[in-house]
Amino acid sequence: MPRDMSGTGRYPPVPKHQPTEFYGSVRLGDPERLFHVMSVDPYFLTQNNGAGAPIHFATTYKQLDMLHHLLNNGAEVNQRDDNGLTALHRAAHLAQYDGYLQIYEYLLSRGADPNILSEDYEPYLNPGKKSPVEVAIDDEDVRNQLRALEKLYAHTPKCQEPHPDIGCWQTLYDYGPDAVKSWAKDYKHPYP
Repeated sequence: MPRDMSGTGRYPPVPKHQPTEFYGSVRLGDPERLFHVMSVDPYFLTQNNGAGAPIHFATTYKQLDMLHHLLNNGAEVNQRDDNGLTALHRAAHLAQYDGYLQIYEYLLSRGADPNILSEDYEPYLNPGKKSPVEVAIDDEDVRNQLRALEKLYAHTPKCQEPHPDIGCWQTLYDYGPDAVKSWAKDYKHPYP
């Protein structure tokens, strides 16, 4: 028998604000707008829209303050995107540009795990799973700087890798962010 969702409010889940408003506030570094959206739709904090979670956007657009704000409000530092890349992978990939080494260092200081390997997302061009240093540009100076930062933060406690459904809007809506965050990475939930 299907679940009766008539008394639960918005179902299927429809956020009050469009995802572009949330991701735009992260991308542009607008904390007031972010607070306004989050006060109504708290599920955006870890939602993966196909291009990554907010932590990935903040890393890609070099928004260190927004990254700090997201992590302080419950974002997962080791959350993966659809290619298995964490925010640390993205910072390493852009490390040759100004400001991304600082983001890489900040993520390491917050417990990002440099041992997490990406998925094999380019099986023909560049096969194999990759660590953050391996996705960086093929420049030994940049890679040595990344390795030095990893060595510097080697004793920082690493955060666990979250369950893959931490980015799924319907899972977050149905079970709540706190419940999904409590699931182990390899937990298989018995969805209805």
